[in-house]
Amino acid sequence: MENRISKRFMIVLALLCAGIFTFGTIAAAKEAPKEIKVGVVMPLSGPVAWAGASLKAGCELAVNQINAKGGVFMKEYNKKIPLKAFYEDCQSKPAIGVAVAEKLITKDKVNFLVGDAFHSSVTMAIMELAPKYNLPMQSFMPVSEAISDRIVAEPKKYWNFWKGDFASSAYGKTIAQTYAYLDKKGLFKPKQKTVAFVIEDTDFGRSNADISLQLMKKNGWKKVAYEVVPLGHNDFYPQLTKLKVSRPDVVVSCFTALNSGVSFIKQFSESGLGSSHMAIFYPLYPQLVKQAGNAAEFLMWTPLLLNPAKNKVQAKFQDDYKKAYGKGINNQNAAGYDGMLGVAMAFEKAGSLDPKKVVKALSQADYQGVLGRYKYNQERHEIMDGVDFIPIPTAQIIKGKSSIIWPPSLAGAVYQKEPWIQ
Repeated sequence: MENRISKRFMIVLALLCAGIFTFGTIAAAKEAPKEIKVGVVMPLSGPVAWAGASLKAGCELAVNQINAKGGVFMKEYNKKIPLKAFYEDCQSKPAIGVAVAEKLITKDKVNFLVGDAFHSSVTMAIMELAPKYNLPMQSFMPVSEAISDRIVAEPKKYWNFWKGDFASSAYGKTIAQTYAYLDKKGLFKPKQKTVAFVIEDTDFGRSNADISLQLMKKNGWKKVAYEVVPLGHNDFYPQLTKLKVSRPDVVVSCFTALNSGVSFIKQFSESGLGSSHMAIFYPLYPQLVKQAGNAAEFLMWTPLLLNPAKNKVQAKFQDDYKKAYGKGINNQNAAGYDGMLGVAMAFEKAGSLDPKKVVKALSQADYQGVLGRYKYNQERHEIMDGVDFIPIPTAQIIKGKSSIIWPPSLAGAVYQKEPWIQ
């Protein structure tokens, strides 16, 4: 009797196990998501809407190319799963950025959040959501040192937040080293080694100016002016009047809004100020030369990260982008494309939607993008810069065209002294 019971028990147990196994297999198949959801916060309206639209176009190109091949292979489900991107407009405002980021997380149920794709100030607000949701989070273009400083100060709090661009110190190094190089070569000899800054009132503007000044001081430079204006400002006559009194050898300007850059260049030209002028970021707008006209001639600026004539990867990206959109490429297109490639690679390497696995895979990223090689500084959670990673060169506008003049290894032209320098 006991043997019969035992046999029946074993049979039932075997059937149950078989059922559980079958059910488990079916359940696992059902659990495979239809798509990997990526939420992206960026400025799609306001003073830098053009930058947001350009980033979005780059993101979409990457997503379309990945999905054309079936999507991202996920080992956990043994299949490829397509990417789906959800875009929200931060309007260049931190509070709105946080609101739309929470909407992406709680309503759209994204598996990965990009916040912010462009602004450092918006990023610093959104990154405070990291410990609340424990979701993989990343920025794309923000460079402010303050972002990584927070991560270094509280690594456990921000374990899941990674900064997908280099630090603002990269711009500072470029500016300091460019002028040191020009001085050494006798191409530009500052009389007093004095520098003035005219910048927008954002984390981006201030961090770039502060790091530039810190590094230039080591080379004997002194600050004579530090003028801060609101985002989108276009009347610089009061600031330029002050500069005409201090007469700096170099003026460094930093804006993310196109109208600010065009206005400053024109008004700088009208002022007759005999200073060398170095611009940060805004000459990346392709419309700048057309709108500023002759006032843009001889302007030095950073970072000219695209040089498809000498870079095969960038040449291919240029061809792909033109086929997709019928126009040329810009920095933001490439940054959006590279950023989305990194997101896809993190999921594929993790082989799972598990946040911890995805974050770990993201942190170990080491891939070639359009703008260079992406690899993280593990302590600061930010992308490395330099010739072996993401180079940050200086360009100069001559006859309406920008060419790299520093570093020499990347240069396609030679610096021409600004004719207005006294």
